[in-house]
Formats: sequence, C-alpha cells, structure tokens
Amino acid sequence: MATQHRGSQFGLPLEPKIATMSPIAKALAFLLLLAAPVLAQDHFHGGPPAAGFGPSYDVSFGYSYLTASTPGAGRVNLNGLNAGGHMDFFQRWGATVDAGYVRTGNVLGTGNGGYILTFLGGPVFYPVQHGSTRVFVHALGGAGLVDSAVPTSGTTYLHGWVARYAYAVGGGVERSIAGRFGIRVKADYLRTAFVDSADAVQLQNNLRLTMGLVFRLKEGRW
Repeated sequence: MATQHRGSQFGLPLEPKIATMSPIAKALAFLLLLAAPVLAQDHFHGGPPAAGFGPSYDVSFGYSYLTASTPGAGRVNLNGLNAGGHMDFFQRWGATVDAGYVRTGNVLGTGNGGYILTFLGGPVFYPVQHGSTRVFVHALGGAGLVDSAVPTSGTTYLHGWVARYAYAVGGGVERSIAGRFGIRVKADYLRTAFVDSADAVQLQNNLRLTMGLVFRLKEGRW
C-alpha cells in the first residue's frame, strides 16, 4: 500500500512523559480471573455429549486501551472504542472482524494529538469452553492508519500520518450474562507503522486491551 504523510515542525517546548503500565496489569489480571474457572475444569473429556451446534453471529461494542511504542521517543497511551463481530460456523472455529479507534490529545509532550485506526479480520479458535464461558484465540490482518507526532531536535517536533498493513494476534474470554447479551474481554499484540523523527516509516509494536458488550444476533451454542 502506498504511504502518504505530511510533516511540519513547530517550536513547542517538550515535556518528558512517563507511561504507566498499571492499566495493562489490571486488565490482564481481570482477564485471567475470568478464564480461571474455565481452565480449572476438563472440557475435552467427561460430561454429557453436546446436543448439537448451529452457526451463530454476534456483534460487540466497547472500550479499548492501547499502549504504543515509539522507538527513540518513548511510549504513548491511547484510549478509544472498539467494534466487532464473531461468526461461528463450527463448534470450535469461526471468523471475526474488528474495527478500532484510539486517540490521545498530547503525543509525547508535543501538545499535538494523535490516533490509531485499524480494520482487521481473521479466523478465531475456541480451545476451551464450558457452559456460558469460552476462551478464544485469533489471528487478524488488515489495515492501520496511524497519526502521530515525534520530537526531532531541540524544542521542535514532526507531525505525520501513515497508512500501512497491520496485524494482530491474541485472544480472550467471553461469557453470556443475560439472554442474548454477554461480555468479551481480549488482549492483542498489534503491529502498525508510524512516521519517525527522520520522516521515515517505522514499524510499531502495540499492546491493546478491549472490553465490550456482546449481542448475539443468531444463537448457536456457547
């Protein structure tokens, strides 16, 4: 995909920022707590056989937190929204689509805002499931648009955006809570690209955490 960006420099003072990792630790701990009751049981042997499985479809919408690395400049924390859908065609296999938008009002103390917009899709696998709770893993590919600002020298910074291929690998836990509604918590390693201080495109490593409300359009078996 062709790369487009724009760059400009402004004499703005820079203030050092220290990214905190505590939201990541809390979200991962919550994810493990949700998964623990499922992982503590044997879901592959024993118990009555499944009564059958039909295709199911759902949509989800919720909050997303992303921490992005900026080599040579630091780490940026962004908050936003995530929307997606799961299409389960078999008992343990399906497909998912994912759209995410996260932003920050001040990138690396430059006073300039930035955002990451992604559109991804790919297969999903459910290795463990019990009752209304399932653990899943997925591998996603698609496109990412990153708008950012990075310090250059002195008190100046470079602002630019880049659109490139993006991918994510991760997983999570989903649980039915009432009727057709459920919750889904997931964590992903997300790979995007950004414009660095030399006006060159560099790969970017991100950790994304998402919690959303799920609505099942057509029910299969959870």
